[in-house]
Amino acid sequence: MIVRKQADISAHVRQDGVAMSDFFGACCPTDGKVSMGYAVFPPGTVVPPASHTGDEYSYIISGKVKCECNGKSNELCAGEASFIPAGEVHSSMNDSDEDATLVWMLIEKE
Repeated sequence: MIVRKQADISAHVRQDGVAMSDFFGACCPTDGKVSMGYAVFPPGTVVPPASHTGDEYSYIISGKVKCECNGKSNELCAGEASFIPAGEVHSSMNDSDEDATLVWMLIEKE
């Protein structure tokens, strides 16, 4: 068993302002097929459209994140989860006045 504590993991702040902490990815024997982390979206964060080669799962811990996929906008709040299939272009934003925090998981397709 590998246990990782969020407080012990350094966050990497991306160019778009999102602070990402990698719980599991390079440190685990998953052959690069599964990664999991913690993200903080500060107020005003806008993540430009992108897609992934794996399925993305997210669980909102606090705050709100708006996500647009296929021309449809969804607002996710604390206690809600999302699934974005591999290859689906999506964008995210936090247009509130508080941080939005979430746990994400990416599972690569074979």
